[in-house]
Amino acid sequence: MQQNLPQLPVITLEKLTALIASWGVPNYRAKQVLQWRNRGILNPADMLNIPEELRERLSSSLVCEPLKLVQRQCSSDGTRKYLFMLTSGRLKGKMVESVYIPEEKRGTVCISSQVGCVLDCPFCHTGTQDFEGNLSSGEIIAQVLAVKHDLLKEPLAAELNASVTHVVYMGMGEPLANEEGVHESLSSLTDPDGLKLSKRRITLSTSGLVPQIDRLGEVASVNLAISLHAAENRLRDALVPINRKYPLQELRQCLNRYSLGKQRHITLEYVMLDGINDRPEDVELLAGFVNLDRERVNLISFNTYPGSSYTGSSKQHMNEFAKQLISKGIRATVRRSRGQDIMAACGQLKAGNRAENRES
Repeated sequence: MQQNLPQLPVITLEKLTALIASWGVPNYRAKQVLQWRNRGILNPADMLNIPEELRERLSSSLVCEPLKLVQRQCSSDGTRKYLFMLTSGRLKGKMVESVYIPEEKRGTVCISSQVGCVLDCPFCHTGTQDFEGNLSSGEIIAQVLAVKHDLLKEPLAAELNASVTHVVYMGMGEPLANEEGVHESLSSLTDPDGLKLSKRRITLSTSGLVPQIDRLGEVASVNLAISLHAAENRLRDALVPINRKYPLQELRQCLNRYSLGKQRHITLEYVMLDGINDRPEDVELLAGFVNLDRERVNLISFNTYPGSSYTGSSKQHMNEFAKQLISKGIRATVRRSRGQDIMAACGQLKAGNRAENRES
């Protein structure tokens, strides 16, 4: 069955070399194929220096294009949001979203790890979508490659970066609820024959699955971001329901164990909700939770979505909240929200089963 075939986005040089050698093809062709792949070219028909017979063999023997671009939206700030349809396997026909965030000196791809989400955080738009399944490692990496290909075809404004320098697992889904796909995709991102990204340029955001965080630290100690949003159990139970299974005291011990390289910190993400987690007592609770030597706090605007009952804190209040944290010795910043006008900002991703093939 097609879903059991090797996936071109994540196949290693060693495995591809062995595969094409079994077809009687010279080893150097494997490197040529991966050079195309690493640029974001996944359709063998577009690999112009590859013999036609090998291109046909690759097309029939591998899952080459696990995603199909359905829609691209461009924000006024340069952010791009992509809607992809899965083309094979159990999730064939389902939709997933990714975001590219360009800045002057870096370009970040925000990727999804699941269709929908297994968690039910009430302030997150993705949480309102039913969970339908985990993405494979190939489907995860294909998002990065598709963005690279799009940037080749449609460059950005000259003042913005038009390359992929960083990857964040902050799209749809809880990454650590999909350990197999995420661990394999991390291996592919850092593969010297793949995208060759440093672990320092990869960030994984999780709601706090304690055993999985421990295993991540053993497998690939990439940058870690925690969706905290409250620093006392009663409130966090409501905002981040996984807290009922792994309460703050367990999360605290886990974060103290997580392997950190030199000059690296864990980021505590904190979406600010008016009158709910932005009170004076919340400053004190947060200050009591943070490990000053290992962590920093990133305050995030609540990005509204249709049907939401929450209101975000004002920008002025967020800045004051940050100043109070800083006065207590905490490294605190207010995140600049990007892509709000195309529903691409933090907490806004949600992909329905829109099968129409359009691009904007």
